[in-house]
Amino acid sequence: MISAAEFAAYNRAVAKIGDRAASDVETAVLAWCRAHDDATVAEKREAAKLIMEGFVQGYDDVAAEFAAQWYDDLAERNGARLQQAVTMTTYKPKSVDEVARYQAKKLANGGDAAFAEACGEYARNDAFRSLNETIISNVGRDKDRGARFARVPTGFETCTFCLMLASRGAVYHTRKSAGEFKHFHRRCDCKVVPGFEDDPDAELVEGVRPEELREQWAQFKNIDEDESLTSADKDAAKRAVLGSPGPPVVYKKPKEAFAHERGGSYDLAAHEALRAAGHEVVVRKEDAPEGFSNIDLLLDGKLCELKSPTSDASGVNGLRFIERNIRKAVRQFEKVEGGPVRPSIVALNCEEVPVTREDALKRVRLEMSRHDIDRVILLTRGGAIDDIKK
Repeated sequence: MISAAEFAAYNRAVAKIGDRAASDVETAVLAWCRAHDDATVAEKREAAKLIMEGFVQGYDDVAAEFAAQWYDDLAERNGARLQQAVTMTTYKPKSVDEVARYQAKKLANGGDAAFAEACGEYARNDAFRSLNETIISNVGRDKDRGARFARVPTGFETCTFCLMLASRGAVYHTRKSAGEFKHFHRRCDCKVVPGFEDDPDAELVEGVRPEELREQWAQFKNIDEDESLTSADKDAAKRAVLGSPGPPVVYKKPKEAFAHERGGSYDLAAHEALRAAGHEVVVRKEDAPEGFSNIDLLLDGKLCELKSPTSDASGVNGLRFIERNIRKAVRQFEKVEGGPVRPSIVALNCEEVPVTREDALKRVRLEMSRHDIDRVILLTRGGAIDDIKK
């Protein structure tokens, strides 16, 4: 079994290869475009192709060599007597041409930076494909000696198809399985891992169990089939199934501004709690025109008002602070420029208020029945998060 620590170290090393590939290509392409500001779209596209061709081939080689060394090490530790692993890269001039032509659309609107970033992303993705292709090819070579492979999801970008393949556990190399395992979507961070055990449900990586992945796959399929959910809702629901946090909080309002606001530290804690629960959190600028309301967050792509009452909020009136904050949020949603906002979502952070989860839930449901609020995400002491919808 590959320990969780070893697998994490492998993923970090792979990420560094991908990051360097993306950075080198993006920097070089952007520098050329800015140095030749009067160049045509076609000239920038052709220059980017030459830059990508050099870097992509180089980083594909680096990734493939790294994967081959890992394969050899795992085989030796598992007592498998195999030939030295071969490298396999996925670089194709045709793919570079297709990427450059497709992404050149960004140049038409003066998007040099966006074009360069897209070229860099391609370099990263191709390095990752070469890494996994190397493992697949060696397992194919060594299938008669008991080698198998498994697909292991590792991060934010796990889709239903990824999870379906991962749920199969360690399988033998066939034309069909190899073809499926070579399918990687944009930004896919799955890793192909070799195994040398007879049991397809063997735990090749510590903590990654095929039977649990099958349960998660079933939940993913149910989420995909729920027509009431938006794309962002589905992404958040899948992150929750995986127990994965959302991406890092994006601060359009300067993060340091919260240090000077009453309750600012509570808001910062709430941002991280929502992210840890699998939500995508963007903290919005406070730039509403005069006479209109600012709404604090974009939560999974939807406007969301955050309320973080302080420890003295309950006062002598018990749970009345919940009613006050929900009522205030209703007024804000009504006064948004272009509003009113639908759906109306409130994140109510009660972490600093001496109230039980049960009492808070009961009062939130009561106030939702009284006021025009569609959804409340309730944070209470101990890290509990409840998502209450009408």
